[in-house]
Amino acid sequence: MQVRRFASALVVCALMGSWGCAVLTDQQAMFHETQRRYTNLMRFTDFDRARAFVAPDARQAFSERTAALNGIHFTDYSIVDVENGPNRATVTVNYSGYRASSPVLVSFSEQQEWQLANNLWTVRPTLEEHPQ
Repeated sequence: MQVRRFASALVVCALMGSWGCAVLTDQQAMFHETQRRYTNLMRFTDFDRARAFVAPDARQAFSERTAALNGIHFTDYSIVDVENGPNRATVTVNYSGYRASSPVLVSFSEQQEWQLANNLWTVRPTLEEHPQ
């Protein structure tokens, strides 16, 4: 499967020329860095700063959802799945943590729908709690 992806990338690079390949690589590197930064902010419950990565039309819903997480402290996360293309990506992340009011482990999953527009990656996240 990895050989197939590599071969596909080589074909795309050959068709686009070396400049196009560099742009594609830069966009993917930018995506991975942006996604990592956003997910780390979520993991450390810095929702105000994470909001800057959210698409403008999804910020209100994001703010309402994170406000409802009052007292949550995430302790860890794991990336379950990544599907990415040149201008879109979907990442599934699982968070674990606890509420300040109770030391019981809580689990959340987040579906991150990423889109590249105007050379900027933004996310439309969906965060759900999983009952224990």
